[in-house]
Amino acid sequence: MQSPITGKEMNVLIRESTLAIRKEFFPVMYHVWYCEDSGEEFEDSTMMETNLRQAADQYRSKYNLPFPEEIREIREQYGISAAKMSEVLRFGINQYKQYEHGELPSESNASLIFLAHHPKGFCQLVEYSSLDEEEKKALIKKAEDVLEKNAHWREKEWTTQLLMGSLRPDVERGFRQPNPHRLGAMTRFFADIMPVFKTQMNKLLFYADFAHFKRYGRSISGAKYRAIEMGPVPNNFDGLFQYAENEGFVRIEHHEYPNGSIGSKFLPGVSMEIAQYLNESEINTLKEVSERFKGVRSQEIIQVSHEEEAWLKNASNRSIINYLDAYRLKAM
Repeated sequence: MQSPITGKEMNVLIRESTLAIRKEFFPVMYHVWYCEDSGEEFEDSTMMETNLRQAADQYRSKYNLPFPEEIREIREQYGISAAKMSEVLRFGINQYKQYEHGELPSESNASLIFLAHHPKGFCQLVEYSSLDEEEKKALIKKAEDVLEKNAHWREKEWTTQLLMGSLRPDVERGFRQPNPHRLGAMTRFFADIMPVFKTQMNKLLFYADFAHFKRYGRSISGAKYRAIEMGPVPNNFDGLFQYAENEGFVRIEHHEYPNGSIGSKFLPGVSMEIAQYLNESEINTLKEVSERFKGVRSQEIIQVSHEEEAWLKNASNRSIINYLDAYRLKAM
């Protein structure tokens, strides 16, 4: 972008700052165009959206408000339109659509949206709505079908909590609800296209989740990452990798080297469609990461990750990495 003052090309400047959401301030990595000659800063519409979204998402996390993706997923599981969902919830259609597109709901409306997530709660909302009896019967049938297909609903939630902790999106999860199947699909993608050992896989997953967050403001897997001596790794990576193998995403072969050390190599598991778990933009991010690190050995990718501020800030305490540090990634 050219400076409106000098006409010269400007650089992107990312600095720590704060932004207010509903009179409460949150830390953000503030993006601006910087004119070196004049010292002036300029913010375009894309940067404004990126900056505001960081603060708004932290507000959602703090006050347990649903994220836009969650709101859409709740509606889509019943196969109904936004207009029909607004009738079930007794919101105005414009108000409901704004929630799906990023506006923050009130706490009372958020509670109704969360209630609709479970089919039994959805049925209660349908019963209390002003829809006619035939529409109510049709919607209740949809909810019963969802419940029947997801008979192990609670079991899946418990498994996710065991492997990945809290189910709520927050800044340490890249504002994405954790999902071990999405992480399993990521491991499968990398195992499909290159020979990958555990150390490499940990770094590929880190760069994929953080690069996606850098571009879209959301991680792919919802995994937390911890800074250890050998670079960033998914929290509880051994448990997650074992789950990925148990679910058929990958096979893990263990190799013993002459020095006595053990290496774990990832190979494709049973045939499955990755697009069942990941969308097009997420798969494109994985492709970019695989191209960036194609042929890079374990020690090399460790060194690359050691240059990232995300690792440098947290390595001494082996701390969980804040996804806002994704905006300062060097390798991607």
